Amino acid sequence: MVESGFGRLRRTAPRIPGFLCALWLLAMAGSAQAAVTCRAEVSRSTVARGEDVVLVVTAQGDTGWSPAFQLPELAGIRVYGGGTNQSMTVINGQTQVMVSRTYYLRAENEGKFTIGPVRVTTAAGTCETKPIEITVVAGSAPPADTGNRVRQEAQGRAAAPGTGGDDVFVTMAVDKSDVWVGQQVVLSFQFWRRVQPWSNPSYTAPRTEGFWREDLGPERSFRDVHKGQVYSVTEVRYALFPTRSGKLQIEPAELSFPEDLFGRFFNSRQQSSGPRVLRTRPVVVNVRDLPAPKPAGYSGIVATRCEITGVVDRTTVPRGEAIGLKLSLETDGFLKGFAGLKVSEPEGTRLHDAAENYATVPQDQRLLGKLAAEKVLVTTREGQVRVPQVEVVWFDVTRGDYRTARTAWHDVTVTPSDRPVAGGEDSGFLRNEIARVGDDLAFIHAGPVDAGGALPAFGGGAWWALALAPGFLLGGWRWWLGRQEADLRNPAGRRRRAALATARGLLKTAAATADNADGLALVSRAVTGYVADCLDIPATAVGTAELAELADRRRLPAAGSSLAALLDRCDQARFGGRSGAAATDLAAEALESLAALERADQRPVRPGLGTAGILAVLLTAGLATAAAPVAAADAKQLVAQGNQAYTDGRFAEARDLYLQARALGLDAAVLHYNLGNAQARAGEVGPAMASYLRAQRLSPRDRDVRSNLAWMRRNLKDLELANQSLPLFIAQAAAVVGALSLDEWGILLVVTLWLTAIVLGWGWARGASRLQRRSLVAVVSATVLVAAVATGRWQQERVRDQAVVVAGAVAVRSGPAATFPTLFEVHAGLALNVEEQRDGWERVSLGGDWQGWLPADAVEHVRLPEAGTRAAQAPGL
Repeated sequence: MVESGFGRLRRTAPRIPGFLCALWLLAMAGSAQAAVTCRAEVSRSTVARGEDVVLVVTAQGDTGWSPAFQLPELAGIRVYGGGTNQSMTVINGQTQVMVSRTYYLRAENEGKFTIGPVRVTTAAGTCETKPIEITVVAGSAPPADTGNRVRQEAQGRAAAPGTGGDDVFVTMAVDKSDVWVGQQVVLSFQFWRRVQPWSNPSYTAPRTEGFWREDLGPERSFRDVHKGQVYSVTEVRYALFPTRSGKLQIEPAELSFPEDLFGRFFNSRQQSSGPRVLRTRPVVVNVRDLPAPKPAGYSGIVATRCEITGVVDRTTVPRGEAIGLKLSLETDGFLKGFAGLKVSEPEGTRLHDAAENYATVPQDQRLLGKLAAEKVLVTTREGQVRVPQVEVVWFDVTRGDYRTARTAWHDVTVTPSDRPVAGGEDSGFLRNEIARVGDDLAFIHAGPVDAGGALPAFGGGAWWALALAPGFLLGGWRWWLGRQEADLRNPAGRRRRAALATARGLLKTAAATADNADGLALVSRAVTGYVADCLDIPATAVGTAELAELADRRRLPAAGSSLAALLDRCDQARFGGRSGAAATDLAAEALESLAALERADQRPVRPGLGTAGILAVLLTAGLATAAAPVAAADAKQLVAQGNQAYTDGRFAEARDLYLQARALGLDAAVLHYNLGNAQARAGEVGPAMASYLRAQRLSPRDRDVRSNLAWMRRNLKDLELANQSLPLFIAQAAAVVGALSLDEWGILLVVTLWLTAIVLGWGWARGASRLQRRSLVAVVSATVLVAAVATGRWQQERVRDQAVVVAGAVAVRSGPAATFPTLFEVHAGLALNVEEQRDGWERVSLGGDWQGWLPADAVEHVRLPEAGTRAAQAPGL
């Protein structure tokens, strides 16, 4: 480089003396050596044994971005690597780079040691720092010279608070250290860092025993300068309210770093681990008692300011109407223990509380409490009413004395009105809420009884017919589309099937044509065109031989001869100049012959398997419908008689009439609900629960059924394990599933099946598109979901057997005999799941480990037996 510069100088100025060149070279060499400077600094020169000294080595100038720092040998000193900080500045076009490296030095022995020169090697050259002497003493270092030092503890590594000069340190301070009891103290925790950690540390808030603590908003981040260094700062602030006097200590706050973080963040050249916890120093606050004696009515508020305002909504009001008084209290004192604003009742009014709201908001770096209260004053006489002042006695910490905050006086004019006088006011504020004094079963349903149900039963013949019909229709649609596609691939067949329709259209036009010659031409064209379409030949090639061939194929030679003669008559009339028959007559004759040929070509259609299947399903549905109970009218009459007996208070008679109606095959929600009411009134708890459960299955959205079922469960001796509270999401899903009956879920499944068939058929006809694919996915998903729910309900109601205990108390044993030990006891009305039946015993389950055997006659099954069996069980039949 020197030679290159010298060469350029010699070419541009060859006459410059050689000694000037030498001086220029010396100056360049001096500037190159002075291009890099370095220095070393320590956080303190005196340190206690076992504590740390922070060494910061800084290189500045044309250092490049990767200078090498080489520490001297330090006997008896542990060295922990800290972070590296780099910055770049441009001044007058010259670039200056500053790189600083931090080290933590821990002295193990007392005495003095010297940190030798630290060598820094850069691209522009090498420099060395000056030696630094450190004194190590026994015990603790001077308090004024403490910093973010590392101390090896018995149970882990931790860091003391730290001061400026460290790459990372934490602080905690209060805005006041000498306060009154109840005065707000702002506590600030700050995390200072010049290097960015690999991940966020874990923060442990300080313990504040003896204070009531409130958060002062979310944490905030900013940048600040400390001792000439720029730091990123994260701050967490609290509002503290001391609850007792004395010296109260705020325990240290901590920042904990992951172990692998500090393995990189504090990498030591001696392979030693660095600090993993930064901990602040504790803070002591001196709290003084409030001066005595305290004035009467003291509110307990200790603050720097306390303001109260009050307004009325109107100053003129008719007698008997209400005046609204709004009060607002704002203070930086503690309001959670405040007893509330006390308002004296003005003469000539009646005072009522309307609302009260308390809130805290951070404002001006402090916590501000706000209390809003609303009062209602109902005027009882005419004239002037003075709303008195509302007072709050509080302690002013700035003056050290008690003060009183007051609202203004408010004068209201009460005018005459026609409202009732005092003692009969109707404003609504003195009315009492309606109180429930009793709880009872809802009354029976006396409306019409639906004997057969409005919906086909899930799994019945009619339901299967509706569910399978989309499949058969979809198969027919697919067959028809396939035939259309085959026609597109077979033009001859398409011509043959459309031959008669085309000929009929031409003959109709010929009959309506006014010009007889034109009509005869159309008749000839219709006949030859029909023959050409049937034989798949050009129309110009049709002659007598082709007509005879078609007629022989159709086994109607007479029709062929007739059509040949008809064509000859048309030609003679058109080209021979003879006057022949009218075009209308020939068109009718031609149509009759062509129709005969077409009928001869048609084959007898036999019902296919699809048609037979549909007929079989419909026949099954019809037989199922025909097998339904025929005594519906008698059953409805029995229900009406039972309703009258229940209304008259003859509950046992009503129960028997309802049971007779049920035995006749009537399975309706109204019947089961009314029967449950009658059984409950007659003291039959177990049968009543079974009837209500049957009614709920058929009409799950009936409010009276749910109300009476809940009433019965509240009065049972046993608590149903399956009726406990569920998580919110599961409870909502169960509510949706239980909102519809099994038959309603079955109809919904049929609807989704029809929608799936429609969307699938639409795609087959119009071709797949994005909308069709999305619609198909949606309806198939809905079908699968509804099918799963319907299957689950069917499993629960038609497969799983549920029963209700009808005996007053029954022992559940470990085996199907009275000789087995008793496991637990159940009482009337408890619902059970029946798992197995054997020799007059049933194995029941409550869920989990609550299982055992009890006598079969001690329970009543919710799923009803067949109609014949029910008739045998019904009284009076």
